[in-house]
Amino acid sequence: MKKLVLSLVLVMFTAIIFLGWSLDTLFNNYQEQQNTDEFSAYRQIAASLATTLDKLDDPQAFIMAWQKANQQTLNLVPLTEFPLPEELTQDFNQGVSLVLESADRITVNHIMPAQQQVLVMSVSPQASQPANLSLQMILTTAFYMGILLFVGIWLYPLIKRLRLLSKATKTFGAGDFAWRIPVSSTSYVADIENEFNRMAQKIETLIQDNKLLGNAVSHDLRTPLARLRFGIEALSETNKPEKQDKYIRHLSQDIAEMERLVEVLLNYARLEQSLIKVDKVPVDLNQLLDQCVYGLDDADGKLIKWQPIDKITIVGDQNFLAMLINNLLNNAQQYASQIIQVSIVQKSQSIELVVEDDGLGIDKSKRLKLLQPFTRGHNDIEKPGFGMGLAIVARIAAWHNAEIRIAESELGGARVSVTFKR
Repeated sequence: MKKLVLSLVLVMFTAIIFLGWSLDTLFNNYQEQQNTDEFSAYRQIAASLATTLDKLDDPQAFIMAWQKANQQTLNLVPLTEFPLPEELTQDFNQGVSLVLESADRITVNHIMPAQQQVLVMSVSPQASQPANLSLQMILTTAFYMGILLFVGIWLYPLIKRLRLLSKATKTFGAGDFAWRIPVSSTSYVADIENEFNRMAQKIETLIQDNKLLGNAVSHDLRTPLARLRFGIEALSETNKPEKQDKYIRHLSQDIAEMERLVEVLLNYARLEQSLIKVDKVPVDLNQLLDQCVYGLDDADGKLIKWQPIDKITIVGDQNFLAMLINNLLNNAQQYASQIIQVSIVQKSQSIELVVEDDGLGIDKSKRLKLLQPFTRGHNDIEKPGFGMGLAIVARIAAWHNAEIRIAESELGGARVSVTFKR
């Protein structure tokens, strides 16, 4: 919005200054030209009269007869009572008519050298006012029309972008959640367009997650529910205590599995709600890793290679970063054969957290899918879990503007890295 306000102020300021200066110059030029053309006839009349009167013995009688037949007023002024600036005296004495204008009248003056007098012919100023008034009206109209033109030129790209934004909202509301506004760096409302695209991306992600969660829940709940139904029916059909105990144990296991699934769903929902509650502070990544590695539960006899190094600080939420590291470690522990390797790679612009294992690895075709909830890789039947570990890691990494990558490790298994900007 700052660009919008600044551009409007700049356009209005430029339009007023440019149009005002241009029209003022045009009016002044017209005035000079108009004045020159308007009084040229009076100059010729004054020059002819002065030449004639200079030869008469009684010029005053001629003047009285002239005024009875013409509107112009003639007067004779002694040359000694007609002072002029030096820059005008030379031309005036050589016979050039001089036009003088005051608040109430305009006079055309011509010298009569023989009689040492000046013929003063008064001209009514009303003659030039209608033309000037019309010109002023035309120039005033042109000024405001020019302002409207400048504002129209400024408004056109704004209206174009707003129509595009309106089209995007209608398209998005119609169900096309992949629609985005192509943001232009010259757009006045680029901030609004970027916010709309971020909002659209967030909504699209939530809808996709909803679909994934719905599909996964229906899939993962169907099996324990079917076993529960079968177990209840079998329990009602037998009277043998040992079989009843067996069915009850199976029912208890199925209920526990459903409780774990519900807990995972609630945890993931809490992550969504915590998007605006991330409390970022300086965190010693090296110390946090040390706590998570040595606080890891039963490692199933697998070797964890981790060597603490110098203090490394990143900005983030310590609780969520601990959750990210624990999910990476638990995922590696689940799929590793013998070795889990944890390391930190320092670069000039970033810090990379790397967790590797010597398991079966992850196919390239499945690496991006594993970042979605309820998506699992190899041995998804034999290995317990719901496929939420890397999805949680990806969500927490996004909150910290970090980038997550899945690649092949030199140990033979998977290499998961999270890159934080310094």
